[in-house]
Order: sequence, then structure tokens, then C-alpha cells
Amino acid sequence: MHAGSGDAVQPRDTESVITGIAPALPAGVQIDIVGSDTFVRVRSQGHDVQIPGYQDEPYLHIRTTGEVLINDASPTSLLNSDRYGNVDMSNYVESKTPQWRTLATDGMVLWHDHRVHWMSPKPPAVIDAKGTVLDWQVPLVVDNTKTLVSGTLFLRSQATVLWWLVGLLVVLLGVFLSLAKRQLFVFATAAIAFIATVIGVVQWMGLPTGARITPLLLMFSAGAFVIAVIAALLSRNVSRPQHIAVSLHAGAGATMAVCAWLLASVVRAAYVPGVEPAWLVRAIIPAMMGMGCVAMVDGVTRIVRNTTD
Repeated sequence: MHAGSGDAVQPRDTESVITGIAPALPAGVQIDIVGSDTFVRVRSQGHDVQIPGYQDEPYLHIRTTGEVLINDASPTSLLNSDRYGNVDMSNYVESKTPQWRTLATDGMVLWHDHRVHWMSPKPPAVIDAKGTVLDWQVPLVVDNTKTLVSGTLFLRSQATVLWWLVGLLVVLLGVFLSLAKRQLFVFATAAIAFIATVIGVVQWMGLPTGARITPLLLMFSAGAFVIAVIAALLSRNVSRPQHIAVSLHAGAGATMAVCAWLLASVVRAAYVPGVEPAWLVRAIIPAMMGMGCVAMVDGVTRIVRNTTD
């Protein structure tokens, strides 16, 4: 379970890396970073793990039974509810008595920790050629043993803008098919939407429960695929007017183009949520934009000129 919002896992250029744990964690306890720098995750089986807050107050507790507890009276609990700490503390009432609430029973917890990521939407400055932004430490108490997790936040280089050339190539392909191979044109749109749907499923499954993002790629591409398939089936019946098929194909294209526009930042982001290798997403988004725009323009042009047959 997580203490925060899974939607905070977004494409970004910063990455947090654990560099040391002292003393070493016992078998059955693991800690890692999820979402490049978004969540710290602790998984524990058969061990007692306490995670203090920023003021060393009780914050999170994983019992030996696997029960995960959060102290709702902890100021850290409120601060960590937003990636950038943009929360209203005016109604917060300090309490020395913990108010424990069960989050999960599987021995796993994810939480935003403001020590391990950059606290601004603006890009950070780096202090060396490796892209180091800052070093950080997060304390734990494992089976009554104080443990210190150390790490470093890096600013990674963005991917090349040349990925958008994939979209240009698809535009050229789409224009050719729209003029010479009408049925193949519609099938090509459906094929790109199908590939995007598969990648969307991979992205959704590639993040742990609690850190999964809103599946925009999956939702939009699946919708475009269904619409394109219907358009393809209708277009095969050449004895009937093709207005509906052309309109549906344009609608599938519009759906793909909107999806690509919403996800445009993913193409160059150093971190792509939930998908490895990242080039799959870097390629499919420009392809969706290219074929989507051609399908829209083709559909509108044919309907306006009444040349749908």
C-alpha cells in the first residue's frame, strides 16, 4: 500500500539511487526506489520495521505479521500526501500520541519521501559532471536496530528529439496509403493502435500496486483500436456508402492524436514509467501522432469533398 498518490509517478529526468545501507538489512527486508524518484518502497516478511518521520516521530510501521500501519497524527503523513509538500497545515493539530491506521497486511509500503527527490517542478542544478543533485539519507529501525539508507539524486539526460522523426515517417506512410491503398490505410491505423494498447498494458503492469499511473496510453489506444477495427470492417463492404467508415477512421485517428499530445513529454523524458525498454514508448507515441493526424485530415477532407467512396 502507498502513502501518497500513484499518479505522481510521471515521466521525469531525475533519478534517485540507493548507494548504501548500514548495517545491512536482514533477509526478508528490502528497500528500493519506485518511479525513478517518486516512492521509497519497503517490503518486509517476518521482521519489524519502523520508519520515523522528518521530526523523528512515529510515521510508518510494518509488524512481523505483515500489517502495515501509518500514524495519521504524524506531520510527515500530511506532508507526504503531495510530491512537492503543497499541503495545508493550518488545521493540523500536533499530537504526541500516535493514531495508527492499517494500510495493508502484505508487508509492503510505498511513500513519498521529500528527502529523496527534487522538491520543485523546475529542473534542478547539478553539482558535478555525473549529474549529481544531492545526497540523501533515510533512517529505519529494523528489529530494534537503527539502520541508515543512503542515496543520491541525479539529473539524467533527456532522450533525443529525433524520436519524433518516427512520426514524420509514419505521416509519409499514411499519406501514401490514403492515396493508393485505402483498406491497408485503415488496417495500418488499427495496427498502430493495437501495438500501443499492448504497450499500455505492459506499462500498467510494470508498476507495483499503489504506484500505477492513470493508464492514458492503454485507454486511448484501446478505444482507437476498437473504432479502427469497426471502420476497417465497414470499409470492406464497397457496395455501401463509406461515410460512416471514413468518419470512424477519422475518429480513431483523432483519439490517437489526442493521446500522443497528452503523452508528448514521455518521448524525451529520461524515465518512462513502467516500460522497459523505453524506446517502445518513445517510438509508438510519435507513430500515433503521425498516423492519427493523417487519418483525421483524410477523413475531414473526404467528407467535405464528398469523396468517401
